[in-house]
Amino acid sequence: MRNAIGLVLVFSLGLAVACQSDADVETGVDTEIRGGTDTNAPPGPHGTDPTAPPDTAGTDDATPVVPDTSNPDTVAPDTSVPDTAALDTSGNGDTDSHSEADTGEPQGSAGCGIASPMQSGTFSVTANNKERTFVVDVPQNYDGNRPHRLFFTWHWLGGNASDVVNLGYYGIKAESDGSAIFVSPQGLGGGGDGTTGWWNANGEDVQFLDEMMQRLLNNLCIDPQRVFSTGFSFGGMMSNTIGCQRSSVFRAIAPMAGNLMGRCTNNDAVPIAFFGVHGDADSGVTTQSGRDARDIIVARNHCRDETRPAGGSFPDYCIEYEGCDAGYPVFWCEFPGEHQLWFGSGKHLWNFFSRF
Repeated sequence: MRNAIGLVLVFSLGLAVACQSDADVETGVDTEIRGGTDTNAPPGPHGTDPTAPPDTAGTDDATPVVPDTSNPDTVAPDTSVPDTAALDTSGNGDTDSHSEADTGEPQGSAGCGIASPMQSGTFSVTANNKERTFVVDVPQNYDGNRPHRLFFTWHWLGGNASDVVNLGYYGIKAESDGSAIFVSPQGLGGGGDGTTGWWNANGEDVQFLDEMMQRLLNNLCIDPQRVFSTGFSFGGMMSNTIGCQRSSVFRAIAPMAGNLMGRCTNNDAVPIAFFGVHGDADSGVTTQSGRDARDIIVARNHCRDETRPAGGSFPDYCIEYEGCDAGYPVFWCEFPGEHQLWFGSGKHLWNFFSRF
């Protein structure tokens, strides 16, 4: 039975991880967040081998880790009721609860109502004098007059854009029912050994994001009020960077097993909805460093220290902070597990993002 269960958990990969270098960013928040205790190690949090994939005995650092289907215990358990309906936004009776859904009509980008030259495929922009590439996935039922949600999905250390595409954009695409456009950017080599990731040297990955965003808004019908970011490990770190530096552009972020290396700048300190996921025994990107990144958003969204069960279709280990600014909730799901993807993440991520 354990082997049978394991076969359906292919989506829950144990993946590589690194920490983001952002030494050039000026400080705006007192809390410095670090992802590991070995200060002599290179940027990756695996000690002397920053690219070693977690939860496996393999030595191939160049490709995503093939899941061990003989050991389903390496996957975070899903204790939720199998319900794909939208989250309950009633707030479980709390007087500070709010519905995050925007009741107004979506406002379209400049790309609405035009014959778009962008279809699904790989595109390039220039950022910091470098050609950067990204994959765009436009739904088959795309309507150029209807504003769509836009998702940026960032890969992990040593990964690439195609890896995230092959994971169905972390499982969110299958839940979106053709209502969203997905983007999978390609990271650059760095860290001294050329391993791909989001090193953000001199802010070049944030500049890359800005260039992609402008291209997409001008050529596709997008709702600028519904732009989201998620990613695993290094991709989660990039999502946390976005939460610090581009919160006026993004509606919500969902970092998975990600921290924030360096310091969170204060140059875009407006609220942003947050959904954090982290294994409670993560020694790759430490669980505490993920909590520290979360707490920056808890403070920014003016949440109280009190929490309540997230409810809805979330697992019972997910919590929601109380008293947050209306429309900017903070959720935290600390599952029993190590540095790994969260089982059922596509369903749960969509249930969070789709409330906006």
